[in-house]
Amino acid sequence: MNRSNNPKLVKSVCRTIDLMLLFVNTGRYLSLAEISEMMQLPKSSAFELVHTMKVKGIIECKDEDRKLYGLSMLAYEIGASVIGNLGVTDVARPYIQELNRTTGGTVFLGVEDHGKVVYIDRAEDHSVFKASAKLGSRRNLHTTSLGKALLYAQSNDVMLKLAGPEPYATNTPLSHTTSVELIEDAEKSRKRGYTVDDREDGPDMFCIGSALRDRNNSVVAAISVASVYSMLNDTKKELIARQVKETAMAISKKMGFQGSRIY
Repeated sequence: MNRSNNPKLVKSVCRTIDLMLLFVNTGRYLSLAEISEMMQLPKSSAFELVHTMKVKGIIECKDEDRKLYGLSMLAYEIGASVIGNLGVTDVARPYIQELNRTTGGTVFLGVEDHGKVVYIDRAEDHSVFKASAKLGSRRNLHTTSLGKALLYAQSNDVMLKLAGPEPYATNTPLSHTTSVELIEDAEKSRKRGYTVDDREDGPDMFCIGSALRDRNNSVVAAISVASVYSMLNDTKKELIARQVKETAMAISKKMGFQGSRIY
């Protein structure tokens, strides 16, 4: 880590920022021993730093068995409040606003965190019905089209690990509760290029979603259009599905994605 010898700098603050940047630059979770070695700190000092940041909620233990640490969603929230999450949110916003205008459904942008989908943006000015999901709220990956979009972009092994132990939680009688059902739904979704929540998360909601990829082919977020089931017909569903696929590809291309299919 590069440190300035400026005597006016507070050493503990510098170390805090250095550790946050270490997580960002390595792109992986780190053990206490690795943090101590990479930051050239005595183990006791590294422990105090990690413990303090963990108590304050900036980092968290990501793997209890191996004692690996990483940045928490609080770190994201702090950054988002300062720069408006410059990146996928800023890139996606005009696209989801246009998708909202053309479909009349509420359009959501979400990311995966700890086996849940977190809603980070929405467009609803032209929505016939305002969907109830609030920004910052968490929903199940396997019952929402937004969550499925993130889940099904992974391999089946990773997907089932993220889904957790069976039986899966149910929100309605139509929710998938087993790995067999989830894999079957994933295969259909990957083939057609979008995900569907057919009254699985709410009794009268029909949602269509897709993942977003960046220049590294990584899944960085997902979008979905939420509509009232009773107000849709097959033609409208097909129209929304096509627009979701086109919008997801347009956003992904804007972020440098070079592929021809999201799934």
